[in-house]
Amino acid sequence: MRTAILGASTVAAGHILLSSILGLLSIYVELQFLSRYEEEIERYAGLGLGLFGLIYAGFAYFRHSSCHGHTHHGPDPKGQKAPYVFLFSLGFSPCIAVLPLFAAAAVHGSVTTLVVFLSFCVGVLTALIGSTVLVSKGFVKLDHPIFEHYGDVLTGLSVTLMGTILFFI
Repeated sequence: MRTAILGASTVAAGHILLSSILGLLSIYVELQFLSRYEEEIERYAGLGLGLFGLIYAGFAYFRHSSCHGHTHHGPDPKGQKAPYVFLFSLGFSPCIAVLPLFAAAAVHGSVTTLVVFLSFCVGVLTALIGSTVLVSKGFVKLDHPIFEHYGDVLTGLSVTLMGTILFFI
């Protein structure tokens, strides 16, 4: 559970970092540019996420295609940081919806902007960590060799599904 929470925090860090950088840029570049292209930015972010998931699933499938039996316990990452780099990159998608809030708060001063930023951080962390804990507690009950052997493939396909949903919605 501790590893799952650390992973969710890593995803949240990527999401918060990119959204905050874009929030600062939106204050300086003006909101008109971003609001004009908001749908396109979100759509292509979803497309990129879906493509990333497909590539990851394909890579995982072909890497595991020569494995036989039920003794396989997932990837053996080179170094302890490799999974967290992957998770950080998953979270590295912008939250376009928060950018107008940053821009509106900037008009009222740095304290208001800081409160909006901290509220955004707490919301992202609460949502990602909370959902990760709930899902982890549910998936612990699913102990099957298919999940153990093809967990990376299922992860990639899940990321692809999330990107597809973002692309069409």
